Amino acid sequence: MNPVLEKDRETQLKTSYITFLQAHDKEKPQDIDSMLARVNAENDYVMLKSSALKEKQFTSDQLKGMENELSHQFQARKQTQEKDRYQEDYKQEVLEVMQQPSEETQYKQLFKQNLLAQLGISDEKDSSKVAKKEAEAEKAPVEKQLKQETPQEKEERVAKMKEFEQKHSFDKVYKLKKEVLQELKELNLTDSQREKLTKLEKALDTEKKDHDKQKKEEKSQNGFTKFFARNSGAFSSKKRDQTQEMER
Repeated sequence: MNPVLEKDRETQLKTSYITFLQAHDKEKPQDIDSMLARVNAENDYVMLKSSALKEKQFTSDQLKGMENELSHQFQARKQTQEKDRYQEDYKQEVLEVMQQPSEETQYKQLFKQNLLAQLGISDEKDSSKVAKKEAEAEKAPVEKQLKQETPQEKEERVAKMKEFEQKHSFDKVYKLKKEVLQELKELNLTDSQREKLTKLEKALDTEKKDHDKQKKEEKSQNGFTKFFARNSGAFSSKKRDQTQEMER
C-alpha cells in the first residue's frame, strides 16, 4: 500500500468524522435541515469507513481509536469554546451593569423631566432657543414648546419616582431634587420659567422644613414619653414601698 494514499485516506476519514461530530452537535429536534445534515455526514463517514476496512487500509481497532481521539478533542474544544463564550457573555453583562445609571441618577433624570415639563421645555437644547426668543416663547402655547408625554409615559414616570421615594429617606430624595434644581438654574431660562422654578424650589424647601419640624417634634415626644415612663415607674415603685410600710 502506498503510504501517501494511506495518509490521504486517514485525512479524509478524520475530516469526515469531525464533520459528522459537528453535524450531530448542531442537530436540533424537529429541525429537518439539521437532521438531514447529520444523516448525510454520518452516511459519508460510514461509506469511507467501510471502504477503508474493505481495502484493509485500517483495522477496526485503529478506526475506533481514531474516533475516540477525535471525539475527546472535539468535546475538549467545545468545552473551551463554551467557557470562553460564557466568560465573554458575563463580561458583557458586567459592562452593561456598569454602564447603567444608578438608582439616584435615574431618579434625578425622572425628576428633571418632571420639572422641564412644568417649565414647558423638552430638553436643555430647547431652553437656549427659548431664551433667545423670549418674547415669542411667552406668547407661544406651552404645547408647542413641549414634546408631548403620553399619559402612559407620565404614569410610568410617576410610578418609578414614587417607588424610589418609598425605598429611600426623605433627606436623600430632597438632596437629589436640590441637585436637579441647581442644574436647571444654570440653563438659559426665560423670566417666566425662572419664576416657576423658584416657586417649585420654595415649595420643596417648605416641605423640607415641615418634615424637619415633624421629625423634631416626634423625637421630642419620644423623649418625653420615655422620661414619663421612667419616672412613672419610679413613682409607682416608691408609692408601693410606702403602702407596704404602712401595712406593716
